[in-house]
Amino acid sequence: MGLISARINQVCELTKPQKKFLGWIFEKWIMLPVRHNFLNLFRYADGQYSEKSIRNQFSKKMNFTALFDSSFCKLKAKECIAAFDPSFIRKSGKKTFGKGRFWSGKDQRAKPGLEIGCLALVDVEDETAYSIEAVQTPGEMKNALMDHYVGIIRNNIGRIKSFTDYLAVDGYFMKKTFIEPMLKMGLQVITRMRPDANLQYLYKGQQKTGRGRKRRYAGKVDMNNIDKRRWKLCYEDDHVLAFELIVWCVTLKREAKVIYLKHKQGSGHTVFLSTDINMEGKKIMQYYGLRFQIEFLIRDAKQYTGLEECQAVSENKLYNHFNLSLMSVSLMKLTCWASLKDKSDIPFSMRSIKTWYYNKYLTETIFSNLGLELNCNKIKKLYSKCLNIGAMAA
Repeated sequence: MGLISARINQVCELTKPQKKFLGWIFEKWIMLPVRHNFLNLFRYADGQYSEKSIRNQFSKKMNFTALFDSSFCKLKAKECIAAFDPSFIRKSGKKTFGKGRFWSGKDQRAKPGLEIGCLALVDVEDETAYSIEAVQTPGEMKNALMDHYVGIIRNNIGRIKSFTDYLAVDGYFMKKTFIEPMLKMGLQVITRMRPDANLQYLYKGQQKTGRGRKRRYAGKVDMNNIDKRRWKLCYEDDHVLAFELIVWCVTLKREAKVIYLKHKQGSGHTVFLSTDINMEGKKIMQYYGLRFQIEFLIRDAKQYTGLEECQAVSENKLYNHFNLSLMSVSLMKLTCWASLKDKSDIPFSMRSIKTWYYNKYLTETIFSNLGLELNCNKIKKLYSKCLNIGAMAA
């Protein structure tokens, strides 16, 4: 926690009380074995903060993007991509800010609750995601939903551009109303297309002389039976064949690099698109696959840091709760796993980290009440053993 506290103290945008509070709450938030709410935080606060003080701290919006800048600046030297994904949050109550009906991918239908738009940075080498910011979607804004998503990225565009020029999103964002603003901001988009995508071959033959418009297209792409004479094989393994080609995307009204992934077993296929026509096909597949890291980040936050357990109803408290949950997982990845030399052999396990911090809290509480000092070697060995009780790999 020393490294995290040092990063927090470097953030000029945070007030002195906020720095002190964040330095205290991150360890409590990760350790907490019960629901993440103000009452339970107070129960484990050891008299450092009252429940009212915790509520007051959450009522003031904290600058988590500035904390991201301070904590993850070293990733600028590595290959990264940005990823964006909305996530459904279960929430009851009529007074909650942003309550509405949102799409739940788990249940494959719209449900009453909340939604957050999660923006993350993905380390390509380590294949893991770190939260930049989570912004709540206001309720009942069906017509302006895409504008809201674009606005989240626009507010962080300078931050994103300092790390990468690529943004990976799922097939829902394969829309001109989303991709066009991204291109204007200087971001290249990698996404997935419908299996029956409307594409046209580009005409590369000799043009007719005389007046009239030059020929641009050489026919529609049959997605069920592509002309392999036109496509270039860019990847093959035991399960798939991947072909790449620059085509005209009718939906976006622009040229794009498309990857046609043919499954060897069965007749199915998958189509990926990159707005960067000079990008290698294998790299497009890799970047789109890394998009799922943001979903793993959200999953860990829901399972271990209480992303869906907020009992507050105001906008600022919800914002702080969501970002604290996601940032806790991200900082644990950075400090407890990404710095390991043999991390490729050790999978990241948020459960083991949470167990370790709870064991630390419990052991220190018991030792303190018994008056045991860690200066004694026997006590120190016993202390170390207690910390790893119940630890397991992911």
